[in-house]
Amino acid sequence: MGVAYLIQLIYSQRHKLKNCCILLLIFFLGFGFFIYLLISVAFAVIQGTGRVSDTDQQNLATFSEFQSFNYKTIAGDTWYTFAHPYAFPTLGVLTQGVILDSSAVVGLRHVAWDIADRVSRQTEVRAFADGTVIAVKDNMLINTTRRWKFCDESDNGICWYVVTKPADVQYGCGNEIDIQNADSLQTQYCHLAELPSFQTGESVTVGEVIGYQGSTGWATGKHLHFALWRGGQPIDPSYAFQQTSLENWGDDN
Repeated sequence: MGVAYLIQLIYSQRHKLKNCCILLLIFFLGFGFFIYLLISVAFAVIQGTGRVSDTDQQNLATFSEFQSFNYKTIAGDTWYTFAHPYAFPTLGVLTQGVILDSSAVVGLRHVAWDIADRVSRQTEVRAFADGTVIAVKDNMLINTTRRWKFCDESDNGICWYVVTKPADVQYGCGNEIDIQNADSLQTQYCHLAELPSFQTGESVTVGEVIGYQGSTGWATGKHLHFALWRGGQPIDPSYAFQQTSLENWGDDN
């Protein structure tokens, strides 16, 4: 009698038990992925030529001028030379270098330097080298809605949708300026506090202030996302600054 009652009870509550099992499965899968993510980030290899160890303890100079460097694109084998005066673009600490190991975390690939000034102040961003402005963007999506789909896991399979109210969304690089430098080199500066006042085609000189560190776009805090490009291919910024150790670049904090 007791066994039959128990079986009947389980059968009558089968949908609830099914939902509970699904929720438990989702929880354990999510928790497992979270642990995997932490381990992957901890052991992800920051690949490049620069010295990025102990970067949280090293301050980078706001303006140190150099003369030339050799480099190649991340995906290429051909070496090039940039033989023109250039400078480090901003003050702060190197919080993220180049990560090429996309297998460590799904979708993780970072082909730039993130430099953050942790002091509460207006931090200048300077032109890496002489050049011409080729783009000034706010990366704004106007009147954009977002839509999520949810479905009932029970046998009836009913789905419903959640749609956000239309809003202006600033994505990606946020306030950005791109500059064409000599010898087919391009530089990109992202997450600026305000949209730069430069116009396309306007000239800039090495060390000229072109903006200020900000957190616009997809950013969790004030910093500069600095990238080097040649022919649409990214370059590790470490090539430009490897000849001088980070400790000798100055401490303006």
